[in-house]
Amino acid sequence: MLRSLWFLLLVAFTDAQGYRFRNEFPGPYCAARKYDECCRDRQDGCAQPISTTLCYCDEFCDRGEHGDCCPDYEEVCLGMPATTSPPDNTFACLHKKRYFTPYDPPIVDNCNTCKCNMDGSVSCTENVCLVDDEILTQLQHLERSVGWTASNYSEWWGRTYDEGKVLRLGTFQPKRPTKAMKRLTNKGGVLPSQFDASEYWPGLVGEARDQGWCGSSWAVSTAAMSSDRFAIKSKGHEKVQLAPQQMLACAVRQQGCHGGHLDSAWQYVRKVGLVNEECYPYIAAKNVCKIRNSDTLITANCEPPATVNRTEKYRMGPAVLLNNETDIMMEIKEGGTVQALLRVYRDFFSYKRGIYRHSAAATPADERAAYHSVRLIGWGEELVGYARVKYWIAINSWGQWWGENGRFRILRGSNECEIESYVLASKPYLNENVREVGKVGQLQELIVGTGYAPYPSRRYPPYGSSS
Repeated sequence: MLRSLWFLLLVAFTDAQGYRFRNEFPGPYCAARKYDECCRDRQDGCAQPISTTLCYCDEFCDRGEHGDCCPDYEEVCLGMPATTSPPDNTFACLHKKRYFTPYDPPIVDNCNTCKCNMDGSVSCTENVCLVDDEILTQLQHLERSVGWTASNYSEWWGRTYDEGKVLRLGTFQPKRPTKAMKRLTNKGGVLPSQFDASEYWPGLVGEARDQGWCGSSWAVSTAAMSSDRFAIKSKGHEKVQLAPQQMLACAVRQQGCHGGHLDSAWQYVRKVGLVNEECYPYIAAKNVCKIRNSDTLITANCEPPATVNRTEKYRMGPAVLLNNETDIMMEIKEGGTVQALLRVYRDFFSYKRGIYRHSAAATPADERAAYHSVRLIGWGEELVGYARVKYWIAINSWGQWWGENGRFRILRGSNECEIESYVLASKPYLNENVREVGKVGQLQELIVGTGYAPYPSRRYPPYGSSS
């Protein structure tokens, strides 16, 4: 009895494996041979290429588990019927038009995996995916009522919603004492109905970069806003892209790619200062800190800027909270881009164009929304039907493939997704005498005057050499 049971299991296993082999490599192989389909003697000429190796169509290929026959050998050379349908036993499973067996690897279904059980049932994990057909269909039906269009981004497929919240956002909700920090009230003035800082200061506002699968929006948005403000305040003389990687690696009491606090980020930029991106490139991962708090650009082995006499790292003043919609608008117009906290729901990941507002396309997991930080660069109004809808213009940090070339618009004046609840501004500490460097030699004199022998530069010849 026991021996018969083992035999039946072996037959089922062999049948299932044969079916799987045929599905993966359908051929033809032996049938494709024009003359002698099945060699009666073992010959190398009976070999057929398959995947990255060879299979054979001669009678010596069938050696049990060590055999190397082509998938259609039994059908062509032995006259056995082809196994073109799933095995006729309880071991075959069907999931979304795909047959597989308990002996096959689990099937990947978006962010979940499904396995075939011995009784023919299918068991799948139950993760909430970052995007799926259901939410895209809901958003398509809601497009007219919500006022924005969704898109099916391939970058999100295969990822869970929890992964997206941790690795594509990364800003922690502020603590209550932090929310009570100093607030800035701007003097009243005339504000236009439309304003875009990137058009008002052309070439001085950085475009969207991609933070990658690293929850570093706390560092990326802080560095980006600081860069914008240095360029704007100096009228282009200190146009620099500051390094978020330095904060990821060096800022204490932060969690690197698993998130950080904005107040701690601004304290670091104020007390320590940042180097430029070229000196500390972004790698979307936390690495060993290579910048000491006491370093200058020179001692940190960073090339000083070519346009101004600067050797100190780039530092910002204290960050201040902005009170309301009008204060935010005035600060953007007078000082440049600002940093805003945003509560992100699952539907936001699928935003493509339009004026965003949180939709009803929600699942219970949406209650576990997380926080993100972005730059506000302007505002505007748009006539939707008979209503005039106000919006903010924001730059995200998911790359220019997302949204409106890396940007998005969101309702203004109603604190949509808490966008107006925690908005920060800061002033840059410009070089004391911001002025253009007339000649390369002036910069070289500055470096030599520090007593530091700089490493060989790609941009500047050795001091004293003739050009």
